Amino acid sequence: MQDSYQLLKKSAEQLSEFIGMKIFSYIASETGGGNGVMPMFLNAMEGKPSIDGDCCGRAKPEMGISLTNVARISVTPLTIVTPFMETVILKNSVDDYRAEDITRYIAVASGGDVIVAGCPASVKLYKKGIAVGQVSKCIKIGSAINKAKDKGNDPKKDFVETSGAVEIFSGNVKEFTREGRGGFDWGDWCIKGTGKYEGHNMRIWFKNEHLIGWIDEKPRITCPDIICIIEDENFDGLSNFVPSATHNGRDVTVYGIRAVDKWRTPKGVEIFGPRHFGFDIEYVPFENKIQ
Repeated sequence: MQDSYQLLKKSAEQLSEFIGMKIFSYIASETGGGNGVMPMFLNAMEGKPSIDGDCCGRAKPEMGISLTNVARISVTPLTIVTPFMETVILKNSVDDYRAEDITRYIAVASGGDVIVAGCPASVKLYKKGIAVGQVSKCIKIGSAINKAKDKGNDPKKDFVETSGAVEIFSGNVKEFTREGRGGFDWGDWCIKGTGKYEGHNMRIWFKNEHLIGWIDEKPRITCPDIICIIEDENFDGLSNFVPSATHNGRDVTVYGIRAVDKWRTPKGVEIFGPRHFGFDIEYVPFENKIQ
């Protein structure tokens, strides 16, 4: 098997060759630990400029969930490179969801991971389908948290000020469950309220990413808005990609961060609202809900 850089390089080269054009710059499909950084790494290796933005303004579980989709920029043609350096070129698809299904099946057949390069488009089009300033925003938030920790201060205030986060709930994790299925990680967080939230419970459902949160079984915050679960002791974000029960007993605080405005449009909610995941829940901006 090849390393990620070789796979990334090959996927980009194959896409460039297929469309018969040189690629000016690579941009991340989402804000993520890997996906958010790899395009910038490839830009650096090839001497290309990086764009201060990505195509989601947050992390997402599916390819079709993209601001480029909101802007009606097709994700195809795209190239898929497996860990075995096999290349699949998807020239077109019915829609971005169909492209997601095809790519996901290839990933499952390849041990759960592939590298994809897609959505070739002009800068003019991309301006309609990206979260502008997302990279610098993430750097600003991370820097503020790290500086506060280095000084021995509580980073909560700095996190809230730089991210615009709003505290939604706080408590102790009663149960964390996770199941790998169909190329995704599915599960729930069950949190028992403490302090001012004592006597209440919060449940958060995830499909790779946190997507819907209920307090006492009433919807409190849903995608496309962002749900952050942060451990109180070290003020670290907690991953869903760990075995069940890993987070049981941890004291956590749940924060909400508003999605970028493009997600809060009718088309954005259609693509990334709770109904997309089969829940009969109307999207309401979390700051508009009375606790």
